[in-house]
Amino acid sequence: MSISINLINFYIMKKAFLFLIILETIVNSVSSQSISDLLDGYYAYNRFNGSVLVARNGEIVFQQNYGFADRENKYPVKESSLFNLASVTKVFTATAILKLHEDGKLSIYDKVDKYIPGFINDNTDSLTLINLLNHTSGMSANLAQTDNSSNHGKIVVSDSEIVTTDQLISRFRDTNLNSRPGEKFNYNNYGYLLLGYIIEKVTGMDYLDYLNKDIFSVAGMTNTFGQRFLPEQPVNGYIGIGTTNIMPVKEDMFPGWLIGAAGLYSSVSDLHKFLEAILSQRLLNEETLNLMLDTCFVINKGNKLWTVGWEKNVLDGVNLYSHGGSIKGFSTRIGFVPEENISIVILSNLVKDKSQDGPSSVNYSWVDEITEDIVRIMKGKNVAYLPMPAKKHGNLKTGSYLLDDVNFINITSRKDSLFLETDNQGNITLFNYNLYKEITDLSSEYEVCKIFVSYITSGDLKDFGKYADDKMKKAAFDEKGNVATIDFWNYIVSKAGKCSSVSIYNKDEQNGSKNYSLAFHLDKAEVLMQLSFNDNSQINGFYILKVFPKCDIHTVKLIPTGKNEYFVNGYSYGGFKDFHVKYDKPAKRISFESGNEVITASRQINSRVTMSK
Repeated sequence: MSISINLINFYIMKKAFLFLIILETIVNSVSSQSISDLLDGYYAYNRFNGSVLVARNGEIVFQQNYGFADRENKYPVKESSLFNLASVTKVFTATAILKLHEDGKLSIYDKVDKYIPGFINDNTDSLTLINLLNHTSGMSANLAQTDNSSNHGKIVVSDSEIVTTDQLISRFRDTNLNSRPGEKFNYNNYGYLLLGYIIEKVTGMDYLDYLNKDIFSVAGMTNTFGQRFLPEQPVNGYIGIGTTNIMPVKEDMFPGWLIGAAGLYSSVSDLHKFLEAILSQRLLNEETLNLMLDTCFVINKGNKLWTVGWEKNVLDGVNLYSHGGSIKGFSTRIGFVPEENISIVILSNLVKDKSQDGPSSVNYSWVDEITEDIVRIMKGKNVAYLPMPAKKHGNLKTGSYLLDDVNFINITSRKDSLFLETDNQGNITLFNYNLYKEITDLSSEYEVCKIFVSYITSGDLKDFGKYADDKMKKAAFDEKGNVATIDFWNYIVSKAGKCSSVSIYNKDEQNGSKNYSLAFHLDKAEVLMQLSFNDNSQINGFYILKVFPKCDIHTVKLIPTGKNEYFVNGYSYGGFKDFHVKYDKPAKRISFESGNEVITASRQINSRVTMSK
């Protein structure tokens, strides 16, 4: 009898085990399929090119390469392709410093002066290695520039000049502190160059030699190198993200500038090994790992903090630790979620052309958004996908559609494609339509918004603080804050021309505050700001939301994505927002959706069909 029972128990356990395997396979395949859908959309619109790897519990659940490592010769991206990591190098520097801390060869609480006496010309008694690690040093010195002489900094030495680390340190010795160490977060490349230098002084080894010995070899990494020791041609970098005008670009910065702060090259699989070595405590023991992850500094009012070497982002209830890097032609990010034992590697060799930058905030790449969406997918959350193009454009009728009593759009057809057109004599386009709509409001807060407009456009915020609560008076509308805001405004005006009009285009209530959104219409740009008010109608928040180029795009292509569904690829027209378009045939109405924004247009009954060749 006991044998039979054991056999039955074994059979039940075997079935349960098989069920768990099947269930895990299904979960992983669903995640992989969803991640694939996400990346396929980015790739379809030239918003991503490179390698992606996602793992859970040490097992790879998604890995895919997209596009070309060398477009000119049609060489595809491979698993072993070497990407310029840019600032992702910093996580290796931070890990090395923590390893030396763990081994008792230094302490992250040591003063920097202990290793580099007189490295700047200021009181550095409280400036420690941890301040360099979490970017709270307060130093004005930064790689390639110092802002001792002006607000915008001055170039100390050209990027391509051959210079040693000792020479760089000498050039920065006469710089000062901008703030007390530990007081403010200010991302600083020079601090990580100093950390790389300290690694060499403490170990008596070359920076890369130490990484090879105590980091790369321990993690099993065999495909990570410094710029000067590349065994093969790395992936080429390109500009032109989101467009069809993709061009090669090369970073000419001398490697001596980069030690500790940037300069490493690696592959998606090698970086996976590094993250797994971190999570499995093979590189750092539990105490040191906790020190790395829990030593946090708040870097803004959102959910982001900076730890020892990593940015910490509270994302949908879990902690995402990650670090990004950007340099000409490349954008990278690696990260992990300890609670879920998830690790992510994203390497891209396609970015925007920064030489064309005006006063705008157009995405440099989409690596950060992809990283966060992958975390959400792995947690079973829904994310927005870029729709894949379809062949047929459905039943959308050409002709005129009314947006309101004054403005309208035309849907035209040429060469089997549909296009949306707005009046090219006016300011209104699909991308800025809602920014020109003035809300109807009789509140005192609305009146304060109009007063703010008159103050800032006149170039003087003096006395405006009387409309703010005590906290905001000190934080944003004291003498220093007013000067900073007016300096920003004058800079924008100098780049984008005069302000012709202002619209108070949106009002909402969140977290107990009434929020008013303002659009300043300049000659060459739109500047979006927000004023928030408490229950006493006092300003308790002031934000500069976004600056982007003035839109003069009056014709856009409607890309078919399904039955009576279309997509407007806004990014391809200069970094504007995308729209998902739906045509309600019975109602003869078009809806345009972008995030929470919805625009509707109804077809005129006597609309004349417009056809173009």
